Amino acid sequence: MKHNYSKKLNIRIVCAHVSLALMLAVFYLSAQPGDASDVTSTGFISLLFNRDFDSAKILNGLIREGAHMVEFGALAVPVFFFFSTFAFPPLKRSVIATAFCALYAFSDEIHQYFVPGRAYEFSDVLADTLGAFAVVFILHVILRRKAEKSAPQSGISVSQANALVLGAFSDYLGGREFGEKIDSENVGAFLKKSYEHKISAMTCKALLGGSSDLSEEKKERIRNEALSQVVYQTRKTEMFLRAYRGMIAAGAEPLCVKGIICRSLYPEFDLRISSDEDLVAQKDDFEKCKAVLLDLGFEIYNDSDGSYETGFLHKQSGCMIELHRTLFPEDGGVYSRFNSALGNLFERPASLRVERTEIFCPRADIHFLYLVLHAFKHFLISGVGIRQIADISLFAKAGRIDWQFVFDSCKELNLTGFLSAVLVIGSQYFGFDTDIVTSPDFQKDIDCEGILEDILNGGVYGPNDLDSIHSGIITFNEYASSLGIEKKRSSALFPPKEKIMKKYPFTEKHPVLLPAAYIARLFGYVFSRRSAGNTLSQAKRRKNLLGQYGIVK
Repeated sequence: MKHNYSKKLNIRIVCAHVSLALMLAVFYLSAQPGDASDVTSTGFISLLFNRDFDSAKILNGLIREGAHMVEFGALAVPVFFFFSTFAFPPLKRSVIATAFCALYAFSDEIHQYFVPGRAYEFSDVLADTLGAFAVVFILHVILRRKAEKSAPQSGISVSQANALVLGAFSDYLGGREFGEKIDSENVGAFLKKSYEHKISAMTCKALLGGSSDLSEEKKERIRNEALSQVVYQTRKTEMFLRAYRGMIAAGAEPLCVKGIICRSLYPEFDLRISSDEDLVAQKDDFEKCKAVLLDLGFEIYNDSDGSYETGFLHKQSGCMIELHRTLFPEDGGVYSRFNSALGNLFERPASLRVERTEIFCPRADIHFLYLVLHAFKHFLISGVGIRQIADISLFAKAGRIDWQFVFDSCKELNLTGFLSAVLVIGSQYFGFDTDIVTSPDFQKDIDCEGILEDILNGGVYGPNDLDSIHSGIITFNEYASSLGIEKKRSSALFPPKEKIMKKYPFTEKHPVLLPAAYIARLFGYVFSRRSAGNTLSQAKRRKNLLGQYGIVK
């Protein structure tokens, strides 16, 4: 370990010095007055190509443009390897290296603006950036392929890891001892899949309570990791409950959905991790809730133009709260239909007590319908994790559900097949009794294997790459079309500026940096893309899945 760090440090120092030397060389060349620079480069070309001075002048313009790309391509090499010595993911490393070269190119052109006979040329910035990008892209691909060849095999397939994690999760919720053997060959894949579904605290408890061939040292590391998640969740929960009590004291009565309500259904409250808590407030209560959160030290980290939701973060505790005006954005299309299906959320609200705090929430059948629609939203766009299916199953077991209302609402949205499959999965793995479902629209014998495989492969948020996002747009539009709604989803690569500002918060304070955010998104797409057919193949597979469950015709 010490040897590796020393090696990285040496590489970092060498790359830093080489980068600095090249940057100084660029600075020196840019500091030459225009006439002197032309004479130098033209004379060099005349000597190199044995041309007369006039002919060399013609070549000079072309070669100077190419020189921009070459010199910044050369700079990109040490810069790339400098950032490779830090613990950045490969994609982030490549984007940072390209952005660094682009920023230096921009500063170099500003420098030339103040040099006699020289000028700021944006085309030169583009040429410099293109040269750096080309070199970084080549290095990125080479290192990625090298890493793929040398990567150790986990010992088990993805489907085997899925089965192990699902078994551990099911046994934990059912209070059973986990009977599968986990050893050093498959524990890595088991933990990775558990983290993807954000259920590792629960699956690790099942793992440690069952039989395994892991060393005591490995078990202790797993135990400590799970404990740290629980401690962090406990701290966030305490802050949320404090904030909620403050809102009630201020005369507001926001409704809580998902999150803490679903966590209260699990055997151990804080082992079911929540990244954030969701509240929905009526118009008159929204500003009261916002004021309470700001007074408690929360900061706004995301504001969807104020019409849908505002995100708040309490940095000290890590507590994140999304305060909604509506549970889905009013887009005039699919999500507006979802809001209409939910009706008046505040009519006859329910409540439950969590750690001496009374929390209000929508009545059971409305809340259950929301859980189904929210899960489907993720399933439609990119993927939904097994944890959300467990939430729905546990809620269905505990709540007094008006099944005919729920299935009638789903029928209007082509979702009876989806809901039926989710409930069947719940009956197979999470102890849900399908006999309590009274609606004749429930398809008790539906084949749920296709949707279960998609759920397990996707993780809690689905694959977070632009191929999946593009294919999600295609399937979203197919679903919208099946409901008779005009297709409105925009490009994933160049979405509206509001979405870019949400993804890159620095652009809200500095809108002039919007082009940089779009460029970063473009670079990320190019660096992460594996094949041109990924988007269409994923879209076709998911469209077939939607057709299998009657979601699209």
